[in-house]
Amino acid sequence: MKLVIEGMDGVGKSTIAKKVAKKYHMKYVDGLLKTYFEDKGFSQEEIAAIVKGVESFYDYKDSRIRTWIMGFANIFNLLNYQGDVVIDRHCLTTFFYNGDDQSKPLYKVMQQVAGKPDLIIILTATPETRIQRLKHRDAADRDLQEKKKLSDGYDQFIEAANILDVPYQLVATDQRNEDQVFQAVCQVIDAYKKTGK
Repeated sequence: MKLVIEGMDGVGKSTIAKKVAKKYHMKYVDGLLKTYFEDKGFSQEEIAAIVKGVESFYDYKDSRIRTWIMGFANIFNLLNYQGDVVIDRHCLTTFFYNGDDQSKPLYKVMQQVAGKPDLIIILTATPETRIQRLKHRDAADRDLQEKKKLSDGYDQFIEAANILDVPYQLVATDQRNEDQVFQAVCQVIDAYKKTGK
């Protein structure tokens, strides 16, 4: 099973993805290839340098270039990891930040190359909830300075899922603690395992 945990910054993707991986004996895979480089023995300093290089494209004007740079991990993770994996972020996040009329065709190409995940779980929370979580995590978190990262955004996540015709489920995290969110996600996964949808 290739499962993806999606959502806006501060919604709890990594925390939930790691717990899911442990419970279901799945390989946890970071959406930006950090897992791959860790598995290959790269040092944290080397990985930080690679990530910094990727992040230098965040403000690049051409959305097509941004899509290829950020989207390469989408292709790589789906092709490289066999068996049961849970991927922390995937094409929907990339689409939210880079999707426009110029770049949309590239997402179809990436999908043709890599295939689709079996299921995407989109964690949702209001901007107010996410801001509180980001501040709790790190009061100096740079995400708190970026308006797009603090927007609602879920309509664009759903739009991307529909355009790419990928199966997804929404799980609301507002007014739920970590364990409650995890249990809700597990219910979605268990239902998928039984019904295939």
